Amino acid sequence: MRSINRRRFLQSTALAAIHAQSANAQQDDCPQQTELSGSSANMSKLGFSEETFSNDAYSHFVYSKGQGPAVIVMHELPGMDMHAVRFANRLVEHGFTVHMPLLFGDPLVSSPNLNYVRLCINKEFAYLKSNTSAPVCDWVRAFANHLGQSGTGRNIGVIGMCVTGAFAIPVIIDSKVRTVIISQPAIPLSMTYYLTKKGEGSWMEKLNIADEDLDKAVGTVKQENLHVVVQRFKEDRLCPPQRVQRIADVFGENASCYEYDRPRPEADKPHAILTVEYDKADCSPENPTRVALARVVSFLHENLNAQ
Repeated sequence: MRSINRRRFLQSTALAAIHAQSANAQQDDCPQQTELSGSSANMSKLGFSEETFSNDAYSHFVYSKGQGPAVIVMHELPGMDMHAVRFANRLVEHGFTVHMPLLFGDPLVSSPNLNYVRLCINKEFAYLKSNTSAPVCDWVRAFANHLGQSGTGRNIGVIGMCVTGAFAIPVIIDSKVRTVIISQPAIPLSMTYYLTKKGEGSWMEKLNIADEDLDKAVGTVKQENLHVVVQRFKEDRLCPPQRVQRIADVFGENASCYEYDRPRPEADKPHAILTVEYDKADCSPENPTRVALARVVSFLHENLNAQ
């Protein structure tokens, strides 16, 4: 038990260092963004409405904004911080209604190390075990069906990123979800590999969802001719290439797989394509983060507006 706790402590400490390195990077040629401290009131100031949705034993606040096809955005390990909010706002600007569940942490607060420790002992997130579908996936699926039944989301897209990346896959089973974006799925992770690029193994293609649910999702996607996107940075060591390749292979012709170059010269081992790295990159349309967002937006419009 002591060795497990020590390993989790070291992993959380390293993750905090990764996040701090990204947060300290400079934005080039991009307008400065407003920073607000964490609270639901400040989410309201940013134009988001708040509701609580419960399913079985679990309840979460959901922050919504925009008009157009519904897109559920599952935030990354740092939490629903300003990087996640800016990404949501970009989707709103492109004509979507964004629904962002507060899955863990506090709104507008970034706590990657504390969140990692919490999730490792959290039953709702299946303790971040590989080959295990977490109950939170059922909650997101139930929320998607709630949107569909309420008439606010006839066709729904889901975006999972980082720790929630693979969670988007089982959500598509028996739900109103028509398409998913699986962005840099990072669990399971190896800090040894991240720091040294040593320690390759079978963990690199594993997912934090059950193989059975992966097979069911593939069956749903192929039977209903749905489509998924999976993406990562080429130099991302938290999301190894074997993992996204496995996802692309099992979904076959129904999947689009993209790997991107580093978005900044100083971005060593970049990870968060649509959030942190987007905010820190230059604003040229050729930047990999801008190309990735354009593809995501186009993909969502094509698969949600056309049905």
